[in-house]
Amino acid sequence: MIKKIRNKYKRRNSLPLMVLIVLGMFSITTVASASRYIVKNAGKSRNVKTTAAGSYIALFDTDNEQRVRFAADHGVADPAALVEAVRHSQMANLLISVAIEESHGDPVAVGSAGERGAWQVKTSHWGSVPKDIHGQAGQAEKIIRSLLDYAKGDKKKALARYNGGITPPEKSYRYAERVLKRTMNLQAALNYIPASYNSLRAAMLGPPRNSRILTSFFQSGIAKTET
Repeated sequence: MIKKIRNKYKRRNSLPLMVLIVLGMFSITTVASASRYIVKNAGKSRNVKTTAAGSYIALFDTDNEQRVRFAADHGVADPAALVEAVRHSQMANLLISVAIEESHGDPVAVGSAGERGAWQVKTSHWGSVPKDIHGQAGQAEKIIRSLLDYAKGDKKKALARYNGGITPPEKSYRYAERVLKRTMNLQAALNYIPASYNSLRAAMLGPPRNSRILTSFFQSGIAKTET
């Protein structure tokens, strides 16, 4: 009798676990299938920008895709190259904004006081400027980080000194305000729901139908943000 009760208890309590395992495996398979579907059809539904170096804006790399659009809207001749140069930086938005302000992201620009490159660095202050935009981005980041350390994290002071030296004039503070405002606008652009999200949701909710867990996930909280 005890043995029968114990076996019955085990069977009763193993069912929910088996259901969860099956649902979990089904959901993982569904996500993988949807991802392959989107990647396979990405070229049909949107243009993927490539640079001379062979870099590209990946389907799910929506932040950098938005950065490319933002830079293009602000007059950068090769926005994909600029974004590619800073994409791994933790201050990518700030670097893009500074480059737009300084030269519209032109790596061969030369200023009236001898400033060079996309970030208009003075060789007399910071040494020779790399010819390629990736090297220029790394140099600009090091300069801005050192100025931020000197200003104890005050971005406005750091950017004013980047523009006007150790004792920047008032116009350099206005320069800093423009750069910071543009950086905020760029961040706001990144906060929108990416276009690839809708493609992913459509693929996952389309036939064959997926588990109710995934369906409710897309039809509830996240989908509400579109309205």
